[in-house]
Amino acid sequence: MFVPKAMRLPAPLRVGAFTIFLLAAALVSPGHSRVAPAKDETFVLTGVPDASGQRYRMTTRVTHIEPDGQRKRRETYTLWIQIAPVPGGDSVTCRRFLFQSGDGPAVALPALEGWSYGFRHLRTGVDQKRQIFGIDQGRFENMVDEKGAPLPFDASYAVFNAFVDFHSLGQVFCAPGTPGHGIQDLHRIGDRVVHFAAHSEAPVHLGTLADTGSTFLNGEATLMLKGTSVVAGTRCALLAFDSGESSFHMTVHPAPNMDIFVVGGSHYWGELYVDLATQWLRRATMGEVVVSETSGAVMPDKIHGVIERQIALESITRDEFEAAK
Repeated sequence: MFVPKAMRLPAPLRVGAFTIFLLAAALVSPGHSRVAPAKDETFVLTGVPDASGQRYRMTTRVTHIEPDGQRKRRETYTLWIQIAPVPGGDSVTCRRFLFQSGDGPAVALPALEGWSYGFRHLRTGVDQKRQIFGIDQGRFENMVDEKGAPLPFDASYAVFNAFVDFHSLGQVFCAPGTPGHGIQDLHRIGDRVVHFAAHSEAPVHLGTLADTGSTFLNGEATLMLKGTSVVAGTRCALLAFDSGESSFHMTVHPAPNMDIFVVGGSHYWGELYVDLATQWLRRATMGEVVVSETSGAVMPDKIHGVIERQIALESITRDEFEAAK
């Protein structure tokens, strides 16, 4: 997804892989119902949530699609995360993160359990260290699972990208624009804005894994008020987002002294359910399609591939959060 005036990180990358993100479908999660608003009803979406904080579970399913259309490889990334307002930003805590390759067992990532950091409300989304949302990028290098096995290169990048996706959904799409072009401009069903991050470019580097010259260019990103819905007994505004035609180019380093070049295009879209009383995001769904081309001196031919990603984010109770496993 994208950050203010900037980005969506192209995730997962792998040597010899066609790295594309397919926004395949805006997922519709169970457990909610559409509610018809009153005629000419107006809504107040401030983009500034109350002080209550929220806990979430976010599941990202990645499917690698071969040139013949066959779905050959799948991964699942599951994040339990808590966010609470503090002076100057938000306090964020990762309760647990699970990685699953294919039908194998899900394994925890010890480096992320109980990890806390401060989310920074920056105009560009990038801090003085060129880190997205103030997230410590070093945390995602040389990652190992609970059994001590190192994560594949592309999986490490995808784990980092899960945090970027989380903040893009909750703290970018649901945030007010300054002076406008954000959620606060949506008052009636059918209202639509070109989002403040449209046509902006962002760095998409990650430590030693992706070079600092890597960037992502957003398309004409839009946000629209579609109606209302009820999530767990709470009335929510139902919003639709769409990235437009986005593109990226990256230089990645899957091994020492090895440069791989990736270029491509991305398109993602989905729905947001924003609590009208608290202004917190209660649920989000997203699908993505990305097409890319991978090349490098160690590769005799350019390689093309496709990745389909589907994201389901939902708020959970304290007990569900603490019992994460």
